[in-house]
Amino acid sequence: MSTTDDAPPTWAVIGAGYLGSAVAHAAPASVIASTRTGQWRDGPTPPGVRMLSLDVGDADLQPQGLGSATAAVMCYAPGRTQDRHALYVEGTRRLLDRWPSGTLRRLVWVGSTSALPDRDAWLDERCDVWPTSERGIVQRRAEQVVIDHASARGIPWLVLRLGGLYGPDRALDRLYRRRREGPLPGDGMAPTNLIHRDDAVSAVLAAMAAPPSLSGVVHVVDDDHTPRRQMYRRIAAVRGIDAVEWAEPARPNAVPRGKRVSNRRLKQLLGVRLTVPMHRLEEQSAR
Repeated sequence: MSTTDDAPPTWAVIGAGYLGSAVAHAAPASVIASTRTGQWRDGPTPPGVRMLSLDVGDADLQPQGLGSATAAVMCYAPGRTQDRHALYVEGTRRLLDRWPSGTLRRLVWVGSTSALPDRDAWLDERCDVWPTSERGIVQRRAEQVVIDHASARGIPWLVLRLGGLYGPDRALDRLYRRRREGPLPGDGMAPTNLIHRDDAVSAVLAAMAAPPSLSGVVHVVDDDHTPRRQMYRRIAAVRGIDAVEWAEPARPNAVPRGKRVSNRRLKQLLGVRLTVPMHRLEEQSAR
């Protein structure tokens, strides 16, 4: 097997779910895509994609089928019964430690803006303060596993912290809904940090094709930080339905309070031009 820089690129997409399947479909290279079952998410496997059964949470994981990959993106998510730390931290470390050596020239980790602290401020990639939530701490630990592994082996790396992911078949107004009746908690004045799946795909493609000199953390969110309360009100107007109720009233002239994630590096460092910079309400179904 050739390991020279002129070898044809092969991308490994570990976790071909909602985002990963779209990345695999759009990749400008041959793709090895993995799911726990080894089956494509919906319908026949696209041309140029080879499916691999891979359970990152399996203690006996043996990822021999990834030896030809020249770049890899990790974008898996826990199932309903999976422990986040076991998957994101322990599973990622196990996967990387057992990865066939010799060909990787780019490593991309798809994480979450939950890795940032919950502050009433604009936050960019220079923020090194850890979050206090368990979910956020797991994200930061998983990021560090990837960074340490790649740095020790001289592999260029990029950590993409995605905002709330929405788009086709994932309605915008379901992102913050709880599976219970009654008003949503709070007053709804927390800013949104979201990203449309199409723009998330563009970010991953840009990260996978980035020059070898580029490593770092990039926030992947859109330009729209409209508070949740206003977002739901707009959705209700578009659909012609009653607005969502909140447990607490918003004060007159209330301003957004909470974390607003900057996307400047996404545009400047990766050169991503957002196609959906503002919340796209009209495409959302009533599901």
